[in-house]
Amino acid sequence: MPQLVRWHLVLGELALRLFLLQLLWVLGTLAGAVVFGALPATAALCTVLREDRLEQIAEEAGERPRPRPRLWKEFWGAWRTEFWRAHRLGGVLLLGWLLLALDRAVLTGVALGSIAPLVSGLVVVLTVVLVLLSSVVWPLAAHFADPIGRVLRMGLVLLLRRPSIALFTAVLLAATIWVAQTVPGLVPVFGIVLPAWAVTTLMWRSGAMPLSA
Repeated sequence: MPQLVRWHLVLGELALRLFLLQLLWVLGTLAGAVVFGALPATAALCTVLREDRLEQIAEEAGERPRPRPRLWKEFWGAWRTEFWRAHRLGGVLLLGWLLLALDRAVLTGVALGSIAPLVSGLVVVLTVVLVLLSSVVWPLAAHFADPIGRVLRMGLVLLLRRPSIALFTAVLLAATIWVAQTVPGLVPVFGIVLPAWAVTTLMWRSGAMPLSA
């Protein structure tokens, strides 16, 4: 019974933490008039999740976690610090999505004959890769201070060399979509932060983000 109570407390604290982060993400998005706010808000969210994970690791090791500012101050500090870097990262991802959209338009409007299924299949594969890359690259960018190009290559290599991460990320995204469709009321409460937390946790547990970063 004490163990059950402890797990209820842990889950309750986690749910409250994620709810507050979701609220901050919404405020951060609105602070940039949505268009200029969503990307730095996402970067700030992943930065806070990284610090949460480092704090948890320190506590599990019996060490004293390093001092942290309050959640509000920590989030907005990361929002400002990561503003331009987040837009550079998001701009590269957006360019990739625009190219895929153009490819789909070409496939729809041009007769490619016998190679059409091959080209169509290639576009589908690239779409899946870009979806997964768009999911894992934000936790990587929050953990590594490398240039954007290197972070993107890191994410791509990680997906190719660690198929288990790609598979579990795909499962998490599919589960997120299913939950959103089944219980749409959860979307405004945990819509962004829950998949971000799940992917970040997966990346940490996989060993993809060493403590020495």
